Amino acid sequence: MSSEGKVLVVDDEPNIAEVVRLYLEHSNYEAILLARGQEVLRTIINEKPNLVLLDIMLPDISGYELCEQIRKMEAPFHQTPIIFLTAKGESIDKLRGFNLGVDDYLVKPFDPNELIARIKAVLRRTIQVPMELSQTQNSSRKWLEIGNIVIDLEQYRVTVGGKRVELTPKEIELLYFLTSHPSRVFTREDLLGYVWNFDFTGGTRTVDAHVKNLRKKLGQHDMWCIQTLWGIGYSFEVVQHV
Repeated sequence: MSSEGKVLVVDDEPNIAEVVRLYLEHSNYEAILLARGQEVLRTIINEKPNLVLLDIMLPDISGYELCEQIRKMEAPFHQTPIIFLTAKGESIDKLRGFNLGVDDYLVKPFDPNELIARIKAVLRRTIQVPMELSQTQNSSRKWLEIGNIVIDLEQYRVTVGGKRVELTPKEIELLYFLTSHPSRVFTREDLLGYVWNFDFTGGTRTVDAHVKNLRKKLGQHDMWCIQTLWGIGYSFEVVQHV
């Protein structure tokens, strides 16, 4: 097994799949290739890939639908990072992908070296620390509690009022970043730089989509909220300290 982990590649174009496989193996990843979507969920359960590289236009199922199915899987499989690798490059396509919980989006034709860099970046952001390690390093854990919300970035776990809220890894990272700087306003460009780590091709609407998802999943609370400053950006506001 590769020392860097497994990547499940779902693409029905043999030439592209083979190029991706070669670059993954050169970068010390194990590549698992599928040309159809029907075996993806079963493969995720059996092989436990670290990341899924997913085409949107598959012969048997839409990549959008498949992404939605993955996000509805039981824990921990529902948090498997997903990168769309597709010829569909319109902004509306990207926004739809991020609304479904995809972690990154790369348009064909693509630079294989950029693909590897994006895979590494996503895995750096989403890798989970084993429980025994996080317990021994409790003093340095990335953990926040504000009112009734608890965010554990090392375990990628968010609870509100003691109940776990199922968020994607990127949604958790965005939430953690905002709550780490209460009352500080960040522009969309700021958040792209701090949370996505580079000039992300999805544009600033990616941030809007993630904030919208966070609000929907977290619900409304009297103690805190994600505030919109129209024409500027977002901030995490503590309404009542408890």
